[in-house]
Amino acid sequence: MPAPDDIYKSDVDFTTLALQYPDFAKRLKSNRQLDFSDPESVRQLTKALLHRDFDLSIDLPDNRLCPPVPNRFNYILFIQRLLDSTTTTTTTTTATPAFHSFRPDDCYDPDRQVIGLDIGTGSSAIYPLLACRQRPKWLFLATEIDDTNRNYALKNVAANHLQSRIKLIDTDMSGQQLIPSTALERLQVERIDILMTNPPFYESESSMLASARSKSRPANSSCTGAPIEMITPGGEVSFVSRLIDESALPQNRSRVQWSSAMLGKLSSVGSIVQHLRDQKCTNFAVTDFIQGSGKKTRRWCVAWSWLGSRPTMAVSRGTGTGTGIVGSGSGSGSGVEKKYLPSPTEMEFDMPITTITPGGIKGGMNGFGLAVAEKRVNEEMGKLLAGTQGVLWTYVPARRAGMLMSKEGDVWSRKARRKKLHHHHHHHHQEDQEMKDHSDEPSTADAEDDSSNDDKDKQDPEPDPEPALVLRIDLLSEYLSESSNGHETKKTRIHLRHLQGHDPVLFESFCGWLKRKLS
Repeated sequence: MPAPDDIYKSDVDFTTLALQYPDFAKRLKSNRQLDFSDPESVRQLTKALLHRDFDLSIDLPDNRLCPPVPNRFNYILFIQRLLDSTTTTTTTTTATPAFHSFRPDDCYDPDRQVIGLDIGTGSSAIYPLLACRQRPKWLFLATEIDDTNRNYALKNVAANHLQSRIKLIDTDMSGQQLIPSTALERLQVERIDILMTNPPFYESESSMLASARSKSRPANSSCTGAPIEMITPGGEVSFVSRLIDESALPQNRSRVQWSSAMLGKLSSVGSIVQHLRDQKCTNFAVTDFIQGSGKKTRRWCVAWSWLGSRPTMAVSRGTGTGTGIVGSGSGSGSGVEKKYLPSPTEMEFDMPITTITPGGIKGGMNGFGLAVAEKRVNEEMGKLLAGTQGVLWTYVPARRAGMLMSKEGDVWSRKARRKKLHHHHHHHHQEDQEMKDHSDEPSTADAEDDSSNDDKDKQDPEPDPEPALVLRIDLLSEYLSESSNGHETKKTRIHLRHLQGHDPVLFESFCGWLKRKLS
């Protein structure tokens, strides 16, 4: 049975945990608190929580990192939500938008098989273990270049009878290549849904010691990590930047749906986002991890994709700074600067339906409330589709939701309409010219000859590229808004969700166009 998402919302009750686990009870102090500076106390806490909350049994060496369970579980929750909100939208430019795309965002699909890849799984293999416990259909591959960690990870996977779902695979033992492309090809792994990593923080032993000295108070927990787990040339920014560059290579670009990395320093977030932007990546997510009432330790995570499927705002801007939907008036907090957050994937605006005054009702447009809004939206979509190729619109009345797919992108702006008109005139001119040249057609024999040559030149068609824009429009609710002069206006809230597409400006442009048409 998967653990609830909010299992660590409150601090762990050590007294209750000690009643269940004698080895942990031995580490409690007289005041029923835990000495986090004692490595064995921390290990016993990790073992007890994994067993009680996830039915996982692990063994940990005393000279390697001991993972804090709530923090690691946060990372798993994030990738679950990331994948849930980018499950499948529309991947062809010819098919009608799929009905399943109208599912609620963050809806878990229990039938979806996910393949994950953990870079540097550590001695505990905690990420694959937690992920496979939470999601029965998930599979995980993992790499590890440290022999001690690798041996313990293998034993921990076997101890929990998960060898059929978790596999440690070969990788570049020098650490120069992070994504094990050769091993993936040998295993015939065509796709990775999520790549995750928790890289070493520090660039040198001296920087690690300097960081420890700069803390105003002792660390909240002991650190038993070996240098290979704590130190990497250039620190975590260099490590993740290399991972970004590797993920952008042709063999990885379409194979890996999402890549992600946990970061230990707030300053690293901006550097990583800037590197993504330098690489022309427009589809990424930024979040922070913090658990319990003490809020002593915060970590950050950046995820990115070279594909077009876009997550919800709650996932992509999950830092408290930018979780509010554009137009909704929500979203506050602190953390990552807004300039480092990704473009909005959701927007809202209100559509006035009727105005109620002391003298009676004005407006109404042949009806009231949501029914009027539905009519208006579908009318505007119908006008947009008229005479336009590569654009599809599907509306589901039972869900009061519709989905628009535009193969080429902008078909709504004045510039796009002028272009369409020009194309229309040019097309008619070509037809007239073809009629004039009809008498010059080749003979039947020549035509057969050309047909034969055409057959020789035929090749397997290339797969359709992703559509430039896929979005969903939801009619959420109707409500009364009172103005200062005592008039009441019945409004419907329109919610737009960017589902797929590499250009966020297209989504924002469409939202602006629709708002002008409906307001």
